[in-house]
Amino acid sequence: MRRLLLSVLVLQFLGCGSGSDESDPIPPDAEALMTYTTTGVKLVVPRMAHLEAMLPFLLNPGSPGSGGGSFDPAGPLYTYDFSAPIDGDGNGANETTVAGTGAFNGEPTDADFGFGGHVDFTMSTAGGIGNFTGEMDFEILETGREVSGGGTFVEGITGNMTTLTVPAASPLVIIPATGESNAVANTCGYSVQGDAQFEVQGTEGTLTSVWQFRSNSSTVTVTGASFTDTDDQTTDLPDSEVTIPCGPTGSLSDWEGLYHQNWVCLPPEFGEALLTLDVVGGVVNINDDDPPGSGNGSEYSATPVPGNPHELRGYFIAGPAGFTYREDFAWKLMPDNNTFTQLSRYRYIEGPNIGTGGICGARAVREP
Repeated sequence: MRRLLLSVLVLQFLGCGSGSDESDPIPPDAEALMTYTTTGVKLVVPRMAHLEAMLPFLLNPGSPGSGGGSFDPAGPLYTYDFSAPIDGDGNGANETTVAGTGAFNGEPTDADFGFGGHVDFTMSTAGGIGNFTGEMDFEILETGREVSGGGTFVEGITGNMTTLTVPAASPLVIIPATGESNAVANTCGYSVQGDAQFEVQGTEGTLTSVWQFRSNSSTVTVTGASFTDTDDQTTDLPDSEVTIPCGPTGSLSDWEGLYHQNWVCLPPEFGEALLTLDVVGGVVNINDDDPPGSGNGSEYSATPVPGNPHELRGYFIAGPAGFTYREDFAWKLMPDNNTFTQLSRYRYIEGPNIGTGGICGARAVREP
């Protein structure tokens, strides 16, 4: 289920950008479509991690923060119908509803390496902003995930129609950005490798292109771009390098404070913690009291993803003797600077469960 939002993300954030020169100017209608899609990039990409972090709550219906969602068997083995209201922008209101059917290769609550399947889904937004219909195939890899498929988003205000295709034979590979040479951040805290075919249809014409993501580059190459107007005249556009923005404004000190966190994991379990965060020397130090008031606090740290002080990565070691595990996490601060979300994966590093583990999501709100 975590892969569902990746397809939504990929479809919506791939905007076309291109350079121009005086000898080969871009037609005004092409420029308008490029401006439209670039604006969409700035709005959608920072929300991706927040949306994805909420999906484990959907599979833990008894946990705090899971209200309003459903995940029910649809008949065939490992096939489920789902629906979830989501607050994608962190303003406290659920502006988006995602619903569909997933056919998986195993039990979703036991999702681990090798877990995958096919998902057909729709996404509706409040106020007539637009609707998305898509399908995707996915697989969880040891280092990240693979996704292919696509869909179409029809924007209600302009009527523009955006379509993405990622062929099954050459899926996108999405791994956490670590800053290493083969895991450079090129879409927020992710490092994406692969190509995506992209098309935007507006009232004045159609803009097509191929976006080339490379895990060793912080920019995306837009190539093969062309604009066809309503008179069927086609203009080839020059290749360009595009940087996908992801909240670079702000500072690391915005994290400081006391937060109440609700967390959920697959295989199913959930709980809460009280987190105290402070910044020292470019690192966020964390005091984790889980559950609040228990005195079972642990201390660990996280560092910012290069170029984005509002996205952190880190890990901690926890668990009793014989069942110790390592949990690697990614945190993203919402625009209000008062809420952050978490995606994480844990692995037992000793005992009878060594090598096994699960995935988790969380939401933390600053205490008044």
